[in-house]
Amino acid sequence: MTLIEVVMYDKLGDVLLKTGERMEVGVVTAPDAPHAEEVKQFLGHKPGNYKWHIERCVTEVLDALETRFYVGKLDGAVITNIMTVEYEGVGILGHVFTLPKQRRKGAAKGVMAYQMEDFRQRSGKALYLGTGYNSHPYYIYHSFGFESVFPESGFMKYHVNDDFEERYFAPAAAVPKSVEWHDWPKVTALSGIVGWDTLRSLKWAVYGPTNLEGGFLGFKHDLETEDTYADAKLLISSGGAIVGWATLSRDSRWHPATAVLDLFFHPNFAADVPALLSSVAFPDVKVQCYVDSDAEKKAEILETAGFTCEGRFKDQFTYSGQSYDVWVFARG
Repeated sequence: MTLIEVVMYDKLGDVLLKTGERMEVGVVTAPDAPHAEEVKQFLGHKPGNYKWHIERCVTEVLDALETRFYVGKLDGAVITNIMTVEYEGVGILGHVFTLPKQRRKGAAKGVMAYQMEDFRQRSGKALYLGTGYNSHPYYIYHSFGFESVFPESGFMKYHVNDDFEERYFAPAAAVPKSVEWHDWPKVTALSGIVGWDTLRSLKWAVYGPTNLEGGFLGFKHDLETEDTYADAKLLISSGGAIVGWATLSRDSRWHPATAVLDLFFHPNFAADVPALLSSVAFPDVKVQCYVDSDAEKKAEILETAGFTCEGRFKDQFTYSGQSYDVWVFARG
């Protein structure tokens, strides 16, 4: 672990709270050792892999991932926080937290006004977040331009330009790559597309458009610390978008162990998926891939790659009121 001693705090302005108190608003750009303990303590209630990321990012450079903590201060002490993780204008907004005794003053909204403006000033393109649908926070985020990714969903998106997805996922050349920290927000942008395959990852339990704020962290933690995955690769377009994933996880329910291939890609990049599969180091065990009954292009690609359909599970899962069969493809 490399300790970074540079102070990366910038004051953005002041907010007059409902109580008449004046709150300073600023941003801590990680890594920042002088603010590390304060940030870790303020967000110390965050569980598991969220805490793992926080504790690392304040003292380490995590590939090219940009982590920012937008904070509100009273008398020099942090009372509220909003975190963003970003790369090349695509980000996730999370860890919105205000000290219980400081709530109902407008502190979080005051910080968010500066945070959103800062995002736009830095040429940001898209932000994603997760909250409870129809909740009080949902309507706060909605007031800043966020909207549900799909109807009645707490998975929300904010696109600076309405044609973001059309441009971002426009057809282009694409190549496989290894998984890096800064892929986190871009994988979430991919997992948020609508109108495509429903069963997107059995390992991550991703059905339909899904916020991978926590899912990617669990994935990255396993890649670094566990023997969960035989291999994992992403597909990146020449424009920098993550447009596909292929993961091989061990399925120890069977003896000898088998592996599960989870494959998902944007429809505009189906032609590049064979190269993604070719980049994956398949283990010397049986590999199975579960394909929902509407994912005809995925089934076609798997057959071309040497997989054979071994069977069909009838009405295996239900999503958004629709039942799906699941086809099991295998190799090895």
